[in-house]
Amino acid sequence: MKTNFLKMILPVILVIVVAGCASIKVSSDYDRKADFSKYKTFNFSKEVDKVTLNDLNRRRLKDAITKEMQGKGYQVSESPDVLVNAFVKGKTKYSATANTNYYGGMYYRGFGMSNTYVDVNKSIEGTLFIDLIDVQQKTMIWEGVAEGLVNPRTETREDQINSVVGLIFKNYPR
Repeated sequence: MKTNFLKMILPVILVIVVAGCASIKVSSDYDRKADFSKYKTFNFSKEVDKVTLNDLNRRRLKDAITKEMQGKGYQVSESPDVLVNAFVKGKTKYSATANTNYYGGMYYRGFGMSNTYVDVNKSIEGTLFIDLIDVQQKTMIWEGVAEGLVNPRTETREDQINSVVGLIFKNYPR
Protein backbone atom coordinates (compact mmCIF):
# COMPACT_ATOMS: atom_id res chain seq x y z
CA MET A 1 0.00 0.00 0.00
CA LYS A 2 2.77 2.43 0.91
CA THR A 3 4.59 1.73 -2.38
CA ASN A 4 1.42 2.36 -4.41
CA PHE A 5 0.79 5.58 -2.48
CA LEU A 6 4.34 6.74 -3.17
CA LYS A 7 4.03 5.87 -6.86
CA MET A 8 0.90 7.97 -7.05
CA ILE A 9 2.27 10.90 -5.04
CA LEU A 10 5.85 11.13 -6.32
CA PRO A 11 4.81 12.11 -9.86
CA VAL A 12 3.61 15.38 -8.45
CA ILE A 13 7.11 16.05 -7.19
CA LEU A 14 7.78 17.31 -10.68
CA VAL A 15 4.76 19.56 -10.44
CA ILE A 16 6.56 22.09 -8.29
CA VAL A 17 4.71 25.38 -8.18
CA VAL A 18 6.21 27.18 -11.17
CA ALA A 19 3.98 30.20 -10.78
CA GLY A 20 6.21 31.15 -7.89
CA CYS A 21 9.54 30.20 -9.40
CA ALA A 22 11.08 31.85 -6.36
CA SER A 23 9.74 28.88 -4.41
CA ILE A 24 11.97 26.57 -6.42
CA LYS A 25 15.51 26.29 -5.17
CA VAL A 26 17.79 25.26 -8.02
CA SER A 27 21.43 24.40 -7.65
CA SER A 28 24.10 22.73 -9.71
CA ASP A 29 27.64 21.59 -9.36
CA TYR A 30 30.18 20.29 -11.84
CA ASP A 31 33.68 18.96 -12.17
CA ARG A 32 35.80 22.04 -12.92
CA LYS A 33 38.41 19.82 -14.58
CA ALA A 34 35.96 18.27 -17.04
CA ASP A 35 36.23 19.47 -20.65
CA PHE A 36 32.55 19.82 -21.57
CA SER A 37 33.42 20.71 -25.18
CA LYS A 38 34.56 17.12 -25.82
CA TYR A 39 31.13 15.67 -25.03
CA LYS A 40 28.91 15.41 -28.10
CA THR A 41 26.45 12.57 -27.42
CA PHE A 42 24.23 11.37 -24.60
CA ASN A 43 21.72 8.73 -23.61
CA PHE A 44 19.84 7.77 -20.46
CA SER A 45 21.09 5.34 -17.87
CA LYS A 46 18.96 2.30 -17.11
CA GLU A 47 18.26 3.84 -13.70
CA VAL A 48 16.07 6.53 -15.28
CA ASP A 49 13.56 3.83 -16.22
CA LYS A 50 13.34 2.95 -12.52
CA VAL A 51 12.45 6.49 -11.38
CA THR A 52 9.41 6.33 -9.11
CA LEU A 53 7.07 8.02 -11.56
CA ASN A 54 4.26 6.73 -13.69
CA ASP A 55 5.12 5.99 -17.32
CA LEU A 56 3.61 9.22 -18.64
CA ASN A 57 5.59 11.46 -16.29
CA ARG A 58 8.77 9.44 -16.80
CA ARG A 59 8.45 10.04 -20.57
CA ARG A 60 7.75 13.72 -19.95
CA LEU A 61 10.87 13.96 -17.80
CA LYS A 62 13.00 12.20 -20.41
CA ASP A 63 11.57 14.39 -23.19
CA ALA A 64 12.30 17.57 -21.21
CA ILE A 65 15.87 16.45 -20.50
CA THR A 66 16.35 15.46 -24.17
CA LYS A 67 15.15 18.91 -25.28
CA GLU A 68 17.60 20.63 -22.92
CA MET A 69 20.52 18.39 -23.87
CA GLN A 70 19.87 18.90 -27.59
CA GLY A 71 19.63 22.62 -26.94
CA LYS A 72 23.16 22.40 -25.50
CA GLY A 73 24.38 20.72 -28.73
CA TYR A 74 24.22 17.06 -27.71
CA GLN A 75 22.83 14.28 -29.88
CA VAL A 76 21.20 11.06 -28.69
CA SER A 77 23.46 8.05 -29.31
CA GLU A 78 23.56 4.34 -28.56
CA SER A 79 27.25 4.76 -27.63
CA PRO A 80 27.15 8.08 -25.77
CA ASP A 81 29.89 10.21 -24.28
CA VAL A 82 27.59 11.10 -21.37
CA LEU A 83 24.92 9.16 -19.49
CA VAL A 84 22.01 11.02 -17.94
CA ASN A 85 20.67 9.79 -14.63
CA ALA A 86 17.65 11.23 -12.84
CA PHE A 87 15.79 10.48 -9.64
CA VAL A 88 13.21 12.07 -7.39
CA LYS A 89 12.66 12.21 -3.65
CA GLY A 90 9.66 13.41 -1.74
CA LYS A 91 8.85 14.16 1.86
CA THR A 92 5.26 14.49 3.04
CA LYS A 93 4.51 17.14 5.64
CA TYR A 94 1.32 17.70 7.58
CA SER A 95 0.13 20.79 9.39
CA ALA A 96 -3.08 21.35 11.33
CA THR A 97 -4.94 24.55 12.11
CA ALA A 98 -7.89 24.70 14.52
CA ASN A 99 -10.53 27.40 14.13
CA THR A 100 -13.34 27.93 16.61
CA ASN A 101 -16.48 29.90 15.81
CA TYR A 102 -18.59 31.20 18.71
CA TYR A 103 -22.31 31.84 18.37
CA GLY A 104 -24.26 33.81 20.93
CA GLY A 105 -23.08 36.62 23.10
CA MET A 106 -22.57 34.92 26.43
CA TYR A 107 -20.37 31.93 25.67
CA TYR A 108 -17.82 32.88 28.29
CA ARG A 109 -20.52 32.45 30.96
CA GLY A 110 -21.69 29.10 29.61
CA PHE A 111 -24.31 30.37 27.17
CA GLY A 112 -24.11 30.09 23.40
CA MET A 113 -22.56 27.58 21.02
CA SER A 114 -19.24 26.99 19.37
CA ASN A 115 -17.93 24.86 16.54
CA THR A 116 -14.31 23.93 16.13
CA TYR A 117 -12.95 22.98 12.73
CA VAL A 118 -9.57 21.44 12.25
CA ASP A 119 -7.96 21.86 8.84
CA VAL A 120 -5.24 19.35 8.10
CA ASN A 121 -3.01 20.35 5.22
CA LYS A 122 -0.71 17.98 3.44
CA SER A 123 2.16 19.17 1.31
CA ILE A 124 5.09 17.45 -0.30
CA GLU A 125 8.58 18.81 -0.51
CA GLY A 126 10.01 17.35 -3.68
CA THR A 127 13.52 17.15 -5.07
CA LEU A 128 14.53 16.31 -8.63
CA PHE A 129 18.15 15.31 -9.28
CA ILE A 130 19.69 15.15 -12.76
CA ASP A 131 23.23 13.78 -13.04
CA LEU A 132 25.56 13.56 -16.03
CA ILE A 133 28.20 10.85 -16.03
CA ASP A 134 31.29 10.64 -18.22
CA VAL A 135 31.03 7.15 -19.76
CA GLN A 136 34.78 6.64 -20.31
CA GLN A 137 35.88 7.93 -16.90
CA LYS A 138 32.81 6.53 -15.09
CA THR A 139 32.59 9.69 -13.01
CA MET A 140 29.90 12.28 -12.44
CA ILE A 141 30.71 15.51 -14.23
CA TRP A 142 27.59 17.54 -13.45
CA GLU A 143 24.58 17.51 -11.15
CA GLY A 144 21.53 19.74 -11.19
CA VAL A 145 18.96 19.79 -8.39
CA ALA A 146 15.53 21.43 -8.02
CA GLU A 147 13.76 21.52 -4.65
CA GLY A 148 10.39 22.95 -3.78
CA LEU A 149 6.82 22.45 -2.72
CA VAL A 150 4.69 20.14 -4.79
CA ASN A 151 1.54 21.33 -6.49
CA PRO A 152 -0.92 18.41 -6.70
CA ARG A 153 -2.79 19.89 -9.66
CA THR A 154 -2.20 18.03 -12.87
CA GLU A 155 -3.60 20.35 -15.55
CA THR A 156 -0.23 21.76 -16.55
CA ARG A 157 2.07 18.98 -15.45
CA GLU A 158 3.94 18.75 -18.78
CA ASP A 159 4.62 22.50 -18.84
CA GLN A 160 5.76 22.41 -15.23
CA ILE A 161 8.11 19.49 -15.85
CA ASN A 162 9.61 21.36 -18.80
CA SER A 163 9.99 24.53 -16.73
CA VAL A 164 11.67 22.79 -13.81
CA VAL A 165 14.09 20.88 -16.06
CA GLY A 166 14.82 24.13 -17.92
CA LEU A 167 15.64 25.85 -14.63
CA ILE A 168 17.97 23.01 -13.67
CA PHE A 169 19.89 23.28 -16.96
CA LYS A 170 20.01 27.07 -16.90
CA ASN A 171 23.50 27.14 -15.32
CA TYR A 172 24.89 24.19 -17.25
CA PRO A 173 28.55 24.97 -18.06
CA ARG A 174 28.27 24.53 -21.83
